[in-house]
Formats: sequence, structure tokens, C-alpha cells
Amino acid sequence: MPRFYFHVRRGQITILDHEGIELADTVDAEVEAAQRAQQVMDGEAMNGASMNEASASRGRIIVADDTWQTLFEFPF
Repeated sequence: MPRFYFHVRRGQITILDHEGIELADTVDAEVEAAQRAQQVMDGEAMNGASMNEASASRGRIIVADDTWQTLFEFPF
């Protein structure tokens, strides 16, 4: 199974995923990216970020393959 990496970009900062996970295909990777984006947004809400602050700090999940080539980006 291929390994996918899910880097998180917020503004000028990117947090790299050095472990990645094995998934069947890019469809599963897109589902995983959506879940991770939701987790980030839920975490912000639990930490008291207002809707305006959350909107201002939108980001994206960058999905890369096992050679770290970007496959697609999932905005949130």
C-alpha cells in the first residue's frame, strides 16, 4: 500500500508529517485530509478561537506521496 503524508500549512508555517500513513489510494487520502482538517478546526474551537480568528487563520492540508511530491491540497 502507498504511504501518504499530511502536512499542515497555516500562513507561512508548515508542520511536516514525517511518519505518514498507508492508505489504499488517493480517494482514501482525500477522506483522511478532510478528517484532519476537521480536527484542526475543532481544536481551534475548543481552544476558544472565535469564528473571525478561525476564518483569518485558514490553512490547508498538503497531501504528499512517498517521494514527498504534493498530490493535492485540501483547504480548510
